[in-house]
Amino acid sequence: MQEQTPFQRVRRRFSAAYQVSCRPAVCRRRHMSIFVDVYAGRWHAIGAMADVLVHLLDDDPLALRRLAEALRAQTGYAVAAFATCADLLAAIDKRAPDVVVAHYRNADCDGLTALARVRERCGDDVVGLVMATYGDADAMRVALDAVGPLRVVNKPCDLVDLELKIRAGIEMRELRRELATWRQRAQAARGEATTATERLVEAEQFAAVGRVVSGIAHEIGTQLALVGYAEAIKSRVADDSELAEFADVIATAQKRLAAMVDEILDFVSASREPSGGRELAREPSDLAGVVDEALAILRYDRDVRERRIERRYRRRPLVTADRQKLAQVVINLVSNAALATNPGDTIAVEIDADEARGVALVTVADDGVGMDADVLARLGEPFFTTRGARGSGLGVGICKRIVEQHGGALTFESSPGRGTRATATLPLLAEENAA
Repeated sequence: MQEQTPFQRVRRRFSAAYQVSCRPAVCRRRHMSIFVDVYAGRWHAIGAMADVLVHLLDDDPLALRRLAEALRAQTGYAVAAFATCADLLAAIDKRAPDVVVAHYRNADCDGLTALARVRERCGDDVVGLVMATYGDADAMRVALDAVGPLRVVNKPCDLVDLELKIRAGIEMRELRRELATWRQRAQAARGEATTATERLVEAEQFAAVGRVVSGIAHEIGTQLALVGYAEAIKSRVADDSELAEFADVIATAQKRLAAMVDEILDFVSASREPSGGRELAREPSDLAGVVDEALAILRYDRDVRERRIERRYRRRPLVTADRQKLAQVVINLVSNAALATNPGDTIAVEIDADEARGVALVTVADDGVGMDADVLARLGEPFFTTRGARGSGLGVGICKRIVEQHGGALTFESSPGRGTRATATLPLLAEENAA
């Protein structure tokens, strides 16, 4: 036999429940044992019958007492009886029942209203049944339209019919809980599959970049080697300080470009190897001196030159750093700030230290266009850029990795129209921190 889905099982069981409930009382008793057998396995999972708490609501005290005693004796349920809706709700505030059976015509409120108030407090976990007096056609019609035949019982109650519908309601509740659990698991599995797919795509992108960069790295290196003649020019024009300075800038830029090519290759290799990337050439360094070197290179950048760079050095902390790579971080952050601002705007470069945390801080702040939360969350994601063809989507990711290799962290604060603050925290030099 083909295995049934959970929905098919629910449909089959409740179809059987409805058929049994529609039989005359004598026939229902005869078929009750069959129906209980269908539920036997499930009922053990739900718990012992004594654990089921049933609340009865009826303003007829004699009928209420008789029904409570009979239901308790036949089923072993914990049964509480209430003559008013207010008493019922007060008891529910202390402990939520599993089932509420409410007489449709009560003096203070009808049964449907009472069940609605119960649901407001307990949600859909409480099984609600409406009890309509036999012969009260209007009450029966309204109840059937509101909750359906599996949630309506006659008064006086047939205990077999009542227990059957209580069991059916609890079964439905447990199946809803199971379905919710499976939905959560399915969503979690879908999320894991999506994450795995994104990682696979990212890996393919890294591989593509690696192939492209490897192919052009040799050619770029050949062209950059020609720029290396700037060193020879510098020695020839030593008497002309201006030309010597220009030659020095060209030589420095050549080294930086060559290092950037190596850095992209390192970035790609690091995605494949946990310890990928070149080792840092770390040495004790004056952080302000490293930042000054980076800003000196940027003096000849057209976009940066049109902005006002404001140095705010509160301290001159010492750190253990690869000066070239740390300068690359500053260059990238200041260049990004220049692209986010207008000519004439101010870009603040701040340096400070927090001895209590044992860190030095470098902050690049601007009052430019800023970023919303969605863009901010994706900063550093490989190949994500807001600059179109002008950006590779690797700059921030490379900067983050460089700072993390130094044992620090690179964080961003931003909001649209209010600018951006990028802060790199780096461990202080051990001797300075100890002092």
